[in-house]
Formats: sequence, structure tokens, C-alpha cells
Amino acid sequence: MLSPIVFQGGVAFNEGIVRAFEESLNSEIMVPLYHEAMGAIGAALLIREEMSLKGKSTAFAGFGVIEASYRNSSFECEVCTDHCAVARIYRNDGSIAHCGGRCDLWEGTGSA
Repeated sequence: MLSPIVFQGGVAFNEGIVRAFEESLNSEIMVPLYHEAMGAIGAALLIREEMSLKGKSTAFAGFGVIEASYRNSSFECEVCTDHCAVARIYRNDGSIAHCGGRCDLWEGTGSA
């Protein structure tokens, strides 16, 4: 039997795929708790390290996200026939973010 294998990414939500890999590879497949975000977190950490080594800074506030407090709401966008459910996230510093639409109409916007 091989050493345990870590399976990350959104596909790891599919228990059938995990089981198929285990049977095919004759090895334990480990699915971490936040497997769907591991690639993004790893990329962010590598960029932070590279920026630090080059003595550069960024306005990216993502690494402090855990200390902030949030509240959220949602609404149905009626701009087109998709009627997307869009999440609106309010941060304690007054900033607002939107996510969840099928198109990019609300992505990256800070106000309705």
C-alpha cells in the first residue's frame, strides 16, 4: 500500500471519486477540511512571500480577513433573466463585497 495521498480541489467533494481513487490506487485518500480552497490559499502565500522578498507591498487585505467581523445579506438580481442570487458581505470597516452571480456584473463591486 502506498503512503496516504492528499486530494484537494472542488472535485474532492465527490465521495465516489475519492472512493474510486482509493480502490484504483490501493491507497488511503485524505481530503482536508478546506480542500476546495487549498490551491487559492497556497497561491496567495507564494505571492505574499515573493512580494516580501522583493520588498514590495500590496493593497490586498486578505490575510487580515480573520480579524474582521462581517454580516451578510443576499438579494435576487433582476438585471437579466438569470435572476442570480447574489451575496452581499458587509465588513466592519464599512466595505461591501458581492459574490455569487452567474455573470461578473456584481463581482468586485462595493455598492448596489
